[in-house]
Amino acid sequence: MTGKIAVGGITRKDDLVLVRILGARSGHGLAGTSLSSLGLAGINIIVVTSFVDGEGLNNICFAIGERDLDQALGLLQSGQEEIQAREIDYQRGCSAISIYGPHFSERPAIAGTIFRATAEGDIPVHMISTSFSTVSFLTDADRADEAVAKLHEYFLVP
Repeated sequence: MTGKIAVGGITRKDDLVLVRILGARSGHGLAGTSLSSLGLAGINIIVVTSFVDGEGLNNICFAIGERDLDQALGLLQSGQEEIQAREIDYQRGCSAISIYGPHFSERPAIAGTIFRATAEGDIPVHMISTSFSTVSFLTDADRADEAVAKLHEYFLVP
């Protein structure tokens, strides 16, 4: 493919679990309460995103290392009543893939190109997280090699 978009690089982190806390009532500090308890226990959050759904309920999704899952679930479930979450679930066997570069927030078409590539490769995307310089997503670990290869078709990586 010609006309590849130049980026700073592509990184990958394996052995992750996607954790979802769904349906928490507004005003109960979902992000602060849940992420603080994990951080204080030494559990690192790899990527995180949150949203308020059509019912006005708070939802948060994040990735943690597989080895931290049992401890994280214990902490989250013990605080589930406090945050009034309807559900806490998880998905094992994930990998995070990130594309980074300078001034991504000022460059149109980065995210669109990433997810056009994943769609073209029929690669599942379970979560998307962005910053000013990085676009990250979670996919199935057994599809991560394929996802990275597909991204190399669209992006010029040093």
